Amino acid sequence: MGRDKVSIDLSDKKKDTDRAAENSSQTRQAGNEPQSIKDIWQLLTIVLSAVGLFLVVDHVFYFGLFGKYELQTSYSYFLMAIFISTAFFIYPGKGGVTLKGRYFLNINVLFFLITVFICTFFGLKAYEMQMKGWGAMAPTHMIVLGAIIWFIILEATRRAGGTAVFLVALVISLYPLIAEYMPGMLKGAGFSLERLIAYHIMSPDSALGIPIVVVGNILLGYLVFGITLVETGGGEFFFKISMALLGHARGGVAKVATLASAFFGSLSGSAISNVITTGTMTIPMMKKTGFPAHYAAAVEACASNGGTLMPPVMGAVAFVMASFLNVPYLTVAVTAAVPSFLYYLGLLVQVDGYAAYNGLKGLPKSELPTIRETLKGGWFYIFAMIILVVFVVFRMESQAPFYTSLFLLLVANVRKETRFNLEKIKKFLHGIAVVMTQLVPLLCAVGMIIGSLGMTGVAHAFPSEILHYAGGNIVLLLVLGGFVAFILGMGMSAITVYVFLAIMLAPALVKAGLNEIAVHFFILYWGILSYITPPVCVAVYPAAAIAGARPMKTGWTAARLGSVKYFIPIFFVLNPALILQGPLFEIIYSVSMATIGVFLIASSFEGYLLGFGGMKMERAASKLFRYLFLLLRIGIFVVGFLFAMPESKTDFVGALLVVPLIIVMLYIKRRAQREATI
Repeated sequence: MGRDKVSIDLSDKKKDTDRAAENSSQTRQAGNEPQSIKDIWQLLTIVLSAVGLFLVVDHVFYFGLFGKYELQTSYSYFLMAIFISTAFFIYPGKGGVTLKGRYFLNINVLFFLITVFICTFFGLKAYEMQMKGWGAMAPTHMIVLGAIIWFIILEATRRAGGTAVFLVALVISLYPLIAEYMPGMLKGAGFSLERLIAYHIMSPDSALGIPIVVVGNILLGYLVFGITLVETGGGEFFFKISMALLGHARGGVAKVATLASAFFGSLSGSAISNVITTGTMTIPMMKKTGFPAHYAAAVEACASNGGTLMPPVMGAVAFVMASFLNVPYLTVAVTAAVPSFLYYLGLLVQVDGYAAYNGLKGLPKSELPTIRETLKGGWFYIFAMIILVVFVVFRMESQAPFYTSLFLLLVANVRKETRFNLEKIKKFLHGIAVVMTQLVPLLCAVGMIIGSLGMTGVAHAFPSEILHYAGGNIVLLLVLGGFVAFILGMGMSAITVYVFLAIMLAPALVKAGLNEIAVHFFILYWGILSYITPPVCVAVYPAAAIAGARPMKTGWTAARLGSVKYFIPIFFVLNPALILQGPLFEIIYSVSMATIGVFLIASSFEGYLLGFGGMKMERAASKLFRYLFLLLRIGIFVVGFLFAMPESKTDFVGALLVVPLIIVMLYIKRRAQREATI
């Protein structure tokens, strides 16, 4: 009976989520447009999504159905024609996409038609562009069309990514016009407007550069896999398996929320969308088992934010990083494993400490699904993940998600309860369109940022200038890099921050002698910290709204729960063994010490140490105990930090401090028990 209840609850939550998403979409599409017009735009979006998926499959599997139009730039133009144009239907603004009104064709329809026409025309002309070198100097009519597409990309970026990303892309894409007049390290080669348009839109090094290539060649397949997994019931399976494993433990629902959000955050790469998707299920359940609203929301925000760092998929960033580093995607995914483990370890330790301190128990086993029953009904989801990993290991990163998705679709259509019908197919294709219209304009804009910094020469000179100003001081460089990444992360998506800093800052840190892969992960970690750090904390606001909690209180709680993320980048950038770079013994030793360190750091922030108990000042009977508790937590933090630092000397000092710390802990515990203060 209890197991049926869990299944029903999950089903109801999913229906509520779908209704909320539908209502949100209808709210964005304003207006008074008739339902029949809305249906036309949705159908057109679905058809274009199907065409885009067909193009991607043809390209990834080298079917060659389009002959000379299989050229990479031609393929990218066709993707832009499909997924930038649909942005004006999915994000129509206040005007909606109605055909009624003063003008027969409103601005969104006009933008759609212009985008489809020009990008398709460019796709057909891509071979001629390459042969005639139009990326450097193009005919006047191509320059005019290129200027229009430049504007279209920026406008679609504004709608899909927000004003901050739009302004950064606008300013930096125009930067080559004034680069020769800029002072110091910002000075670079200047270009005319005609040259700039040609380079941005018709060369393979700007809007058509690495980001859009990664999307078309690799990322779209993994997005299809993620959507397939959810639509075939994988979301409910992984939630139920998490419930079966951890639901009975103290604070079990919060631990389930952490694992489930980590998995889905890895697929989506978006902390905000992950909060909205999984938070509608996890936050109410946490509140029901005794967690305060602000704490439940903070747990969900932190767990979702870490998904970008969580293998196997890691959102879009992993694939872009692999391209920048010129290494296989599998290398990036494996490298991310230990830092991600340390982050979620810190989060789980704090959740467990809070539950233990406040006496929050898990759900009765009678209300939980069993592992055996859950695996029996969804073993093929785990098998699908194994298929994905096997193909990736054999260097078939592009094809892997399509084979895995095909397997899931075949199994789903054999089983009656997950069989696809017309509505599911439409929802599947529409889901692809929504995700791609968020990514394609944004990544084209990011490509123009790369193009501007590359063509002016600033991208090559800037790292040397930074090294000069920092005097080669690694600590100063890391502080500067972390600060810049944090500030930029307040207004940009993770991938935008990463790409910008990978060009401007990463080379300087690498030249200073730091490990290249560690440097790239360092800037990524610091770039997404603002998602859970007040006052911005953009992942916190939707979680707080779902929980009915105050945003700032939730934000400060999230900053504490995700506290280890502030330190982990320092640990692995100074000690590459934590990203599995180095001799095996050194890796084992470093990971072991870092695990102990993160455990102690998280315990100090939560005020609860496993085996010792609570160290919260508010329950102390006297001021003396309050000060002792504070000093004890500081001492635990210091020892944890010493263990996690890369030097063996700090491990030795930490080990020396452990003995007196244990003595103090035992004394305080005995006195506290005698006075019944805890």
